[in-house]
Amino acid sequence: MDVFLFPLINVTLFPRTTKPLNIFEPRYLDMVRQSVETQIPIALGFIEDPTAVTEVVPGQKVSFVREIAGFGSTQVIEERANSTMLVFIQGIGKCRLGEVKSAEGGVILCEAEPVPEDLHIDPELRPQVHALNKILARWISSHIPDTQQRDLFLANLTGPEEIVGAFSAYLIRDYDLQQMVLEFNSLNEKIRFLHRLAESSEITV
Repeated sequence: MDVFLFPLINVTLFPRTTKPLNIFEPRYLDMVRQSVETQIPIALGFIEDPTAVTEVVPGQKVSFVREIAGFGSTQVIEERANSTMLVFIQGIGKCRLGEVKSAEGGVILCEAEPVPEDLHIDPELRPQVHALNKILARWISSHIPDTQQRDLFLANLTGPEEIVGAFSAYLIRDYDLQQMVLEFNSLNEKIRFLHRLAESSEITV
């Protein structure tokens, strides 16, 4: 598959979550328009070290982003009079970034290999999922004052994958840990890790 690459510092996109982005750079405005037109998804590439950013060369991998990235479909929410946009990237899955196919005008198109995840949940982990859901619901209640938005958020937590994605995106403050959770290929592994994190008081609601 092909993806447009949007390199961002300390940003991770989890499957089944939505990432709102304010777009203002011309090259990324062009990327969003091309993504909408072609239906090619956008992958959010995690930059650990901004000082390591180098020139993007077709035929080579992008060295300054992590190889595993979340990707999703593009929805333009608002086009503003000052030419900026509010965009939602709706997480579909994750991929392993390959070589750059083109980088015209700063719009990076990469080869990518979808990375499948084992979504089977061990029955003994269901209490942990329930515990994570309760912590997440408490966070939503205290951080989203608008009742309609709060109810919509809660309604979207339809299963373990959605709970794990939202928990990781909103309650983990350490960006490296977020990326580490994304790179786990087993939902069971993610649940165990997040539950240990919650029990260690690393999560503040």
